[in-house]
Amino acid sequence: MESHIKNLAWFLTMCLISATNCTYRDTTSNTIQKLLHTLQPAWEVVSDEVQAILSATPKRGSSLLEFSPHASQGNYSKSEVGDPLFLTPLLEANKVSQARKQAKVGEISAIPSYTGFMTVNKNFNSNMFFWYVPAAFNAETAPLVVWLQGGPGGSSLFGFFVEHGPFYVDKEINLRLRPTSWALTYNMLYIDQPVGTGFSFTESEEGYAKNQEDVARDLYDFMQQFYKMFPELLQNELYITGESYAGKYVPAISYKIHQENKKGNQPKLPLTGLAIGDGLCDPENQLAYGEFIFQIGLVDEKDRDIMKDISKVIKGYIRAKDWPKAARAYDNVIDYFENKTQLSFYYNYLLSDQPDTFTYYTQWLEKPSVRKDIHVGKLKYSDISMTVHQYLYEDMPKTIKPWLETLLDANYKVMIYNGQLDVIIAYPATEHFIADLNWQGKSQYKEASRLVWKVGGDVAGYAREVGNFRQVMVRDSGHILPYDQPKWAFDMMHRFIQGKSFGDKA
Repeated sequence: MESHIKNLAWFLTMCLISATNCTYRDTTSNTIQKLLHTLQPAWEVVSDEVQAILSATPKRGSSLLEFSPHASQGNYSKSEVGDPLFLTPLLEANKVSQARKQAKVGEISAIPSYTGFMTVNKNFNSNMFFWYVPAAFNAETAPLVVWLQGGPGGSSLFGFFVEHGPFYVDKEINLRLRPTSWALTYNMLYIDQPVGTGFSFTESEEGYAKNQEDVARDLYDFMQQFYKMFPELLQNELYITGESYAGKYVPAISYKIHQENKKGNQPKLPLTGLAIGDGLCDPENQLAYGEFIFQIGLVDEKDRDIMKDISKVIKGYIRAKDWPKAARAYDNVIDYFENKTQLSFYYNYLLSDQPDTFTYYTQWLEKPSVRKDIHVGKLKYSDISMTVHQYLYEDMPKTIKPWLETLLDANYKVMIYNGQLDVIIAYPATEHFIADLNWQGKSQYKEASRLVWKVGGDVAGYAREVGNFRQVMVRDSGHILPYDQPKWAFDMMHRFIQGKSFGDKA
């Protein structure tokens, strides 16, 4: 039906062009224009002002980037930085002990850790960089927690250095120990993915992920190799976690693992649960910008209504599966927010600018001694890859709802959490998305009482619990939640993994 309407619209447009030479051109043109208007979807009928906003070229070409892109220059001599460490050949030759020995990070810290590259596609020479940190306590039995950054195109080393890894970098560009690191209690694995992100790279355009199936395929290949290198971890629980655009990555790889385990593929990965922070999962149901931004006082009624109209158009494009227009309009609504509020940092609405601390670590990674110790050689590093972002641009409006519903019904532990002060993926938007999930616990979730979650006597946030599902709102925090509230974020993750109620005392 839709194709017939488009064909009729094209025919009438041709008639409109021909009518310019008609004797009764004014009457004919007006009649044809009215017919065209009736064929236009209701969601595309907007004011001239909204149409102008939608017609503008987005400033960023990116709505979810967590920080301003930075790329290293890579101007080093081999004697200074050594060569990148490719572990796949060693693993294929069953030289596991040699792979582990070579992957050990050098003298930058007394904390043991491992870095290197896994080749996930030999045809395109696609390689993923990782940094693995065994837990400081009880590493033999501690769960393995995988962290995936968002973007798309964001390096997971941002999470490592800025959010919850064992180290952070101070303003003098020196390495410091983080007192609330998740690596104290859990085996932490940070992966630069999709291919092309951070230190990860590919030598072909065909190597870049175009959708979440591609993302999951490469990540699953990586995980198979990682477990060959560290087979003892197959006895430990596995949790896939991440934030922002990882709201897609986390369900994608979790669903892939679930499916491969069902097929009997070996080794069977010990997936136990997944956690998504301030995640974009289902754009159609997470478009709540106008009302939320109005409620927090950053726009007036007129601007709220304009943002609502843009959101209506985006939803229409999504339902029509017009992914390029939906992605572009998504950026347009964020640009409108920036123009009207003069705030460019929409990851915490109490801040006007990105904290300087977000980029200190990128300068530390430039040091030749560091590059040698972490086995990356002269390879360029980018905290945000715009190339990766562009290849996944049309993936942005798509949903992962069916995968998450399957995982919920399969009884994996699932946690979805939000920072109270986040704008880009606001708490009400996530609530709207969760309410639309069709799973066995839907009615129980709707009726569940909200728990007050306290840490050390302070109200850290609020939670709802149904079976293995946890939904958490963390106070006084934004999009980069573990950075804003490191102690509360650690307590949140610990309760989730250990199966403790958020209503219990810390």
